[in-house]
Amino acid sequence: MQISRRSLQQSRIHLAEGDRLQASEKASGAVAAATKGVAELRNWAHDNHALRNSVVSQLAAELGRSTPDAQALYRGRAAANEQHQNYFDNVALEDDILRDIGFAEAYVLVIEKVMSEPPKPFTVAEDTDSYRIAQITGHRPDKGATDAQGFANFTGDLREG
Repeated sequence: MQISRRSLQQSRIHLAEGDRLQASEKASGAVAAATKGVAELRNWAHDNHALRNSVVSQLAAELGRSTPDAQALYRGRAAANEQHQNYFDNVALEDDILRDIGFAEAYVLVIEKVMSEPPKPFTVAEDTDSYRIAQITGHRPDKGATDAQGFANFTGDLREG
């Protein structure tokens, strides 16, 4: 989380100095580092963009997809992807980068909150839930399965509350 906070600070500094590319990459990196941090804590795979997307989707599902915190995660992920692309394409306007830095900051705050609380119970409601959990844990729970620890540090054996 220290890397995320430092990257966000550097992003704002780079943007103020007119270095839009570095501002973009630092904002994107802040989201990636926060995602990796929570994934490490939960023993979830996070070695590539697809797995990190699955981590975000699982966290949002645990929070309730329509909640403000889940929406902040979705916006932060989208902002990070946009700014990562901007690092290579250099097409984002300064206002767009500034907006996305704000989304990245909100994302990091939600991740910090998630990391400070125990994982919430989660029930596999859809086949996509089962598939996503299998991607990040290596174990595919059946539809309807509930794990008291939200599939954090999941070894394939369901835990009761």
